[in-house]
Amino acid sequence: MSAAPRTVGRYVIETLAANGIDTAFGIPGVHNIELYRGLESRRVRHVLARHEQNAAFAADGFARVSGRPAAVFVISGPGLTNALTAIAQAASDSVPMLVIASTPVRASLGRHWGVLHELADQRAVAGGAAGLALHASSADELRAHLGAAFAYLSAGRPRPAYVGIPLDLLAETTVREPERFVRPGASAPPDAAAIRAACTLLEGAQRPLILAGGGARHAGGALAQLAEALDGYLVTTAAGKGVVPESHPANLGASLPYRATQELLAAADVVVAAGTELAETDVYTTIRLSPPGRVIRIDIDAAQLADRSAQEVAIHADSRTVLEQLVHALRPRRGWRSASGDAGGKRAAIEAQIAAHWRPALAAVRALRAAVPPEGVVFSDMTQIAYTGNYAFAADRPGSWFHPCGYGTLGFALPAAIGAKIAEPRRPVVALAGDFGVQFTLQELMSAVELELPLPVVVWNNEALAQIRDDMIAAAIEPIGVAGRNPDFVGVAAACGARGLRVRGPDALIEGVRAALAAPGPTLLEARTADF
Repeated sequence: MSAAPRTVGRYVIETLAANGIDTAFGIPGVHNIELYRGLESRRVRHVLARHEQNAAFAADGFARVSGRPAAVFVISGPGLTNALTAIAQAASDSVPMLVIASTPVRASLGRHWGVLHELADQRAVAGGAAGLALHASSADELRAHLGAAFAYLSAGRPRPAYVGIPLDLLAETTVREPERFVRPGASAPPDAAAIRAACTLLEGAQRPLILAGGGARHAGGALAQLAEALDGYLVTTAAGKGVVPESHPANLGASLPYRATQELLAAADVVVAAGTELAETDVYTTIRLSPPGRVIRIDIDAAQLADRSAQEVAIHADSRTVLEQLVHALRPRRGWRSASGDAGGKRAAIEAQIAAHWRPALAAVRALRAAVPPEGVVFSDMTQIAYTGNYAFAADRPGSWFHPCGYGTLGFALPAAIGAKIAEPRRPVVALAGDFGVQFTLQELMSAVELELPLPVVVWNNEALAQIRDDMIAAAIEPIGVAGRNPDFVGVAAACGARGLRVRGPDALIEGVRAALAAPGPTLLEARTADF
């Protein structure tokens, strides 16, 4: 008996549901309404965004806290190009999402007829930001592409996958049945010779140091054991914050931008770099981090290991698997950390280096830490208070502080926090943004109101693009274009139907965030630098 025909748009929705996608963020348009016909079954929840960029940011936040990809629905042309910034952010920070976009009708593609939303090559545009970009020209090809996309999302380094579907194909009927695609098996085990080479280096190390990135977030136990066995230090990137509790005597936290940690890194004779790109955005004092010591590099992404000059031993495998094998093979000993002092003393030296003009932000970050429960999560933006928080927000578990590290996009915090709250409704979630950056995506406050999300949105108001202003001054450039007029943030919150208040000082911020976490909808808390 043959299957009942269904539209291709409905087939897509049912296939997403069959493969574990239960939430889609997007905005319906003339070119993708056939996708929305499939949503009538309610098997996939649709969340309306105010801008396609914010839909993809929300999908990013959803995946960061849940570990599960969400879908993003965009129309052809401007819908996709509006979302590209957020797709690129997710790709840079290794976050999975499935982007489903319509394209103009098949007959027009590449013909330059001037049809609505025409791009010369939409798949190529998407491919510049997403990790995988595919275009379907038939129902059979769409089935193959969806299978490839789901395989891509569940294997190796997570990144966004894009599938483009012509609008006339979405409206066609198919007798294809939705199916759950076979997932790739476990990654290959690490090369035994590389493990032996790493052990030889570590056994002879006098000053070992471990550098853990976001790719090692699931390997906290092994990282702590290795740091203890080596009697060395552990440093994380911002993406790796909390992989080992920051109270651990070996943990220097996300302190790579600070001189005290850079001196330790320079002194290390062997560095274990696990799940990190060793990138500019991990340290901000060089384009590429190149420790002078001998480097053991562990990464699930083979492309990261292609530069042989960046490591002496390269191990292409899952970080936890490799680290556990190293712990098992190495004998514990006393050494560098016992002789030089635990991380607490080093961190005191780091905090003594924090300049006076950063002290208000430091006070606010510490207040935020006091207000957010241990299981809570903060989504930050590109703003000076977040640069302080990358180090100073104490994280004792991974996934409690999320910053748009690699691509560095303004406007990330609010929509990503909304996506996170949808994914984990019982988990406390806070958005932290600067006064200028929040204006990139402030319209999503309306979405949070509609969804009745108990979401504190902390706006750090320093009346300027302060980091750029400071950089201009340091470079002897007249500060131009760095001080714009801000709206009345409290008044904007009220106009959107949210609560709004100005918090004056750390105690008021603590009280305000705690109250906002218990409120029936979002609360915007304006914190002005002068009050801290």
